[in-house]
Amino acid sequence: MNNKVFNIFNINKKKNDECVVPVVVKETSIVEAEEPVIAQKIQPNSPNDLGDIHTGPYRPILQVYPKTKHGTQNRSFSASWYDHFPWIEYSIESNAIYCYVCRIFGNETSEDTFVKIGFNNWKKLSGSKGKGSKSKLQLHGSSNHHLVCSAKWFALKQTKKSGSVHTSLETANREQISINREYLKILIDIVLYLSRQGLAFRGHDEKELSTNQGNFLETCKLIAKHNTDFFKKYETPINYTSWAIQNQIVQLCADNVISTISTDIKKCGFFSIMCDEARSFKEEQMALCVRYTNHFQIFERFLGFINVSENQNSESLTSAIVCFLKKYNLIDVPIIAQSYDGASVMSGKHGGVQKKIQEKYPYAIYTHCMAHRTNLVVIDMCMSVNEAKSLFNTLEAVYVHFAMPTTNYKFLEIKNKLKIKNKSITRINDTRWSCRYHNCKVIMENYPALIEVLNEEIEDNNDRDVAQAKGILSLLQEPGFVVHLFVLYEILLVVNILSNRLQEKTATLGQAAQIIHSVIQSLKDYRNDDKFLVIWNQINEFAKKHQVSIEKPTIGLGSKRRRVESTRLSNFYVTSTTSAQQEVSAQVTNEAFWRIKYYAVLDSVIENLIRRFSDQSLELAQSVDNFFLLDFKESKLFINHYKDLFQIDTDTLMAEMTVAKNAFQTVYQDQVLGDPEQMKSIINEATFPNLYKLLGVAYTLPISSATCERSFSAMRRVKTWLRSTMIQERFSNLSIIHIERDISNNINSEDILNDFSSANNRKIPLIY
Repeated sequence: MNNKVFNIFNINKKKNDECVVPVVVKETSIVEAEEPVIAQKIQPNSPNDLGDIHTGPYRPILQVYPKTKHGTQNRSFSASWYDHFPWIEYSIESNAIYCYVCRIFGNETSEDTFVKIGFNNWKKLSGSKGKGSKSKLQLHGSSNHHLVCSAKWFALKQTKKSGSVHTSLETANREQISINREYLKILIDIVLYLSRQGLAFRGHDEKELSTNQGNFLETCKLIAKHNTDFFKKYETPINYTSWAIQNQIVQLCADNVISTISTDIKKCGFFSIMCDEARSFKEEQMALCVRYTNHFQIFERFLGFINVSENQNSESLTSAIVCFLKKYNLIDVPIIAQSYDGASVMSGKHGGVQKKIQEKYPYAIYTHCMAHRTNLVVIDMCMSVNEAKSLFNTLEAVYVHFAMPTTNYKFLEIKNKLKIKNKSITRINDTRWSCRYHNCKVIMENYPALIEVLNEEIEDNNDRDVAQAKGILSLLQEPGFVVHLFVLYEILLVVNILSNRLQEKTATLGQAAQIIHSVIQSLKDYRNDDKFLVIWNQINEFAKKHQVSIEKPTIGLGSKRRRVESTRLSNFYVTSTTSAQQEVSAQVTNEAFWRIKYYAVLDSVIENLIRRFSDQSLELAQSVDNFFLLDFKESKLFINHYKDLFQIDTDTLMAEMTVAKNAFQTVYQDQVLGDPEQMKSIINEATFPNLYKLLGVAYTLPISSATCERSFSAMRRVKTWLRSTMIQERFSNLSIIHIERDISNNINSEDILNDFSSANNRKIPLIY
């Protein structure tokens, strides 16, 4: 209804009519007006103040309606008629009532009185007093034509509430699409969850009667128990849970992660690559990782695994790298550095991968992975010092023996009884860089439990393993084992600091040079009697506590022919390299004898560190270090290598470095330069464009390929022996979602759904 109230200030008095005083508004309408709202004129000759199809009937409520004299009485319209006949409307202009439904929905057969002329014989509104008589309104309201028009009006009002058939169908379709999209988003979240956790999707038997349909379907069933809408869609024949749909969603999620990485690389404008290979179920997998910066924030990202089983020569490996970069539109972004291990196929100066990459990217300098180099130092020491090799062989034998369930159970029981922390002995592995240091520490802490388990095993004499137990017990109680256990622990403790630092993703080439020189100097500082005395006191205390002899060995006259040193080496301690045997004099004390062994191990480590990290190999690292210190003169090697690639004006760069150094000293005073956060606070691209660009390059230079090694750990989790038949593309996609968790955690399932719905024609509607 359209009930409005107006002020009537002037109504002309007709002949024999009573004067009508101005009336006061009973209510206030939403839109205040002194004149009635002019409705659309539907019928010719009808008043202009009636309602239209949009506004509804015009029904003003006045305190006093104009009166007309009928016979001897003055009569007027009453607003109470609105309640009895919802279709009537009143015109102030003509002082008459009309039938809204007949006027709007009627035709030529409509009654003119209620459509064009208007009815104002107020005496006949209520009808005669005769029994069964009807008023004029009642008669009109019961006519067939009026009833048809009323039905049309009712249908119009219902349509406004529920919409037309087309609107209803469209609304139902949108609701169905919304349900479908919510269902697919849950499936996408399940895929992301399983991928991030590195879990298998499919089960051995996925039939309905199977007790275990695999992680994906079992998760769907779990959610269906608590989500009615999901359950309804999941029970339909087209529920989008097939392996093909899983692969498509995994592909889209992996592409989303790689797209984020490639966008950041393109924004940076340059990047470095790191590669390494590992065996995975009769396949040779190459991990490709990248390093780049974003406002001096360093990122090392995994891009994927490449199956290089067909051929592992330098040409094939280079081609695989280039094709992979081309696939993700990174082929045109400059590569400024590359880092691999020391294998000749990778590091060869003339035909290795690094050389072939430099042919395509001339500024891509090669860095031999420094973490690998540090590990090679320890391996070289073990090969040159027999006592060290013997010690680690013994540790390997301990690992193998205590890996047996019965022995390990006894070992755990005794450790609990002795209140020793439960730390496991790991297998000695050349690629597990911290295993030697870790095992030395574990043996020292678990020594009493090991001895007790071995003694009990020997006393029980239950099986043939007792011979192995006797041999291990004998080796553990040898003086040389105990002494070298402490010596190697102290040395590897320092080397492990270097190894851990070189494996950090945020470590820079300049920082690497600093820590390498610091470690070498620290080991040189250990080469004195005072340091050995500290270690010797620890050895004595350990030997007394566990009742182990640390007497020096002797070689009797009745022994076999001995290897003799050359007389030219008589003034040098070289027994560890020539394997010469000498009869130990009785006058030589235990401390003096083992001090020589200590120096032999220490010298071997220092010598190998200096050889592996020579000044020539660290020349660029030192130049980068000086660049971080804003020393223009000492960093020319680094600057000259990249100035042409980035069109650096060296004169302007020198001025920028001078100003930035003074600004840094003003803010940070005596603090060391090079920290990315501090550099970010001083140096911006607008003020120092050349310096800003080269600092980004310096932070992008890799020092190791440790990120590739970490990806191999993830490879073992993703591609287990139960999943060894996984196709390469799915394996690589699952790996990147699993490894780059910080990106995949932020994937918006709505974006994946939009890509999924637009990729192919789907059997269920997903697009509005």
